[in-house]
Amino acid sequence: MDWRILRDADEPGQIEDVSVLIVEDEPAIRDLWQRSLSAVGYQVTAVEDAQHALLALALFPYVALCDVHLPGSNGLWLADQIRIVSPTTAIVLATADEHIPPIESLRPGVVAYLLKPFTLQELQAAVKAGVRWSARRRTMLP
Repeated sequence: MDWRILRDADEPGQIEDVSVLIVEDEPAIRDLWQRSLSAVGYQVTAVEDAQHALLALALFPYVALCDVHLPGSNGLWLADQIRIVSPTTAIVLATADEHIPPIESLRPGVVAYLLKPFTLQELQAAVKAGVRWSARRRTMLP
């Protein structure tokens, strides 16, 4: 565990060992998020659906950024699976659907609920909150 991820790390290089999983079916959005998070130093894995995300959880990312509307199994289902498979992974949910109740953000491990469109600064802030949440959980493990 690197203590640097527990504090605010705004400089690239301080978070280079922190992995983020992006699950987004729209290629342009997925690429934008990946470039934005990579630019500040995160190690990013990006996939297009829940099934590929389950495989990527073998890397035990600090944060999983999940679109709610995915082909096949949706992001809410995926959030529940992440909690089982990788309990130290923080979840950030993102959706363009204003009709999904915000109560969904109260699922265990969900640290942020972003309504599209949102800024890249909001994205980075949500991921940073997820990194802090995950780092705390990782230090509690035996």
